[in-house]
Amino acid sequence: MEGIVRVPLAPIRSEPSDRAEMVTQALFGEQVQLEPAEGQANWCAVTLKRDGYQGFVDPKLIDGSQDAVAAFQAACHELPVPLTAIEWGGRHLHLPAGSRIPKAAMPEYATNAPSGILDAGLQFLGAPYLWGGKSILGMDCSGLTQLTGQLCGVNIPRDASLQWAQSSKKRLGFSDLEEGDLVFFHKEGSSAVTHVGVATHSLQNAWQVLHASGEVRIDGLTPQGILREGQLTHLWTGACGWPVSAE
Repeated sequence: MEGIVRVPLAPIRSEPSDRAEMVTQALFGEQVQLEPAEGQANWCAVTLKRDGYQGFVDPKLIDGSQDAVAAFQAACHELPVPLTAIEWGGRHLHLPAGSRIPKAAMPEYATNAPSGILDAGLQFLGAPYLWGGKSILGMDCSGLTQLTGQLCGVNIPRDASLQWAQSSKKRLGFSDLEEGDLVFFHKEGSSAVTHVGVATHSLQNAWQVLHASGEVRIDGLTPQGILREGQLTHLWTGACGWPVSAE
């Protein structure tokens, strides 16, 4: 069954239980595919149409009516700023960036797109870290980069490891780094990618990284990795340019 997310943020969980880990969030207006969860009458297995991410969702958070599906299959705008107050279906909602609204219902004040990748990402500075989160109310590292790309019309996978694995524009050397690149990191003792951010320059022209670690923040970026208050917190893996938009 097809459906549309009807709440500002729908938690997608690893198992069909409210106690299970939240692996990501689906945003208002996002299109999903649902199937009943085996042995769990109040849960559905869900696939997010945007990135193919799978998990479990409470179906009360999804509108499966024909009218809703038809309305959101038509041309839609994505809200570009962290939170937008809007009235929808007789409800007053505060919708996060990336939420989809049919063009016919989109407020004029909510249509200004960010000027570029860094402009899109920097507006989330200070957002608290939340595993699986994808909004100003809480986000993880790959949620930040995926949402940043989405606001600029670029679709990338949900998880940091997949963002790195599926990139066709890898730059392994620090000297090849470019402003706005995605930058990837691993932990000591393992080469697996576990963290991602966006490269930027400081006023002194030193490299820095915008990333979600405790909160969305900016830290120093060196050939060895991320430098925070004199401590190396994440080890350098590589960088990549943003993929060509799928839209």
